Amino acid sequence: MILDALANWQLYGSRPAWKQAFAWLEALAPDTAPGEYAIDSNGGGRDIYALVFDFETKNLLDTTLEAHRVYADLHAPLPAPVGGPEVHARFALEELAEKSPYDAARDATLFHHPDRFNALFTLHPGQFALYLPHDAHLSQCKTTPAPQALRKVVVKIRAELLLP
Repeated sequence: MILDALANWQLYGSRPAWKQAFAWLEALAPDTAPGEYAIDSNGGGRDIYALVFDFETKNLLDTTLEAHRVYADLHAPLPAPVGGPEVHARFALEELAEKSPYDAARDATLFHHPDRFNALFTLHPGQFALYLPHDAHLSQCKTTPAPQALRKVVVKIRAELLLP
């Protein structure tokens, strides 16, 4: 997992997939409509793509705790007025009990929430969090007592493209 300011993305790699993902993020307008956006389809495949979506923040135990096998997730909240901060958490896979087996169509294994949360943090606009396939994670948690309607982007990068 990597958590840092968007401005620091170049500190973490120079692979073409990494550069393409952040070039797309840097060009992203705050009012980009929800939807799926191809970034690099490499002959019709889905090597890098972005999901821009609206959601309502939730209580911690109402979030989805998941891990992926094929894609790395690059989360970036959009700025206000459409976006804002959200709480995230990261877990090692061996710390968790599986809730639903791996679903290849969704590239996701779902897990039960643990009794303890060791790595909670707030992700703010202007920051990013990268979750690799060995990182189970959750997001979309409330930062205020009341739920908030927010917009964010998750860039999906085929994880093998980030390897040296």
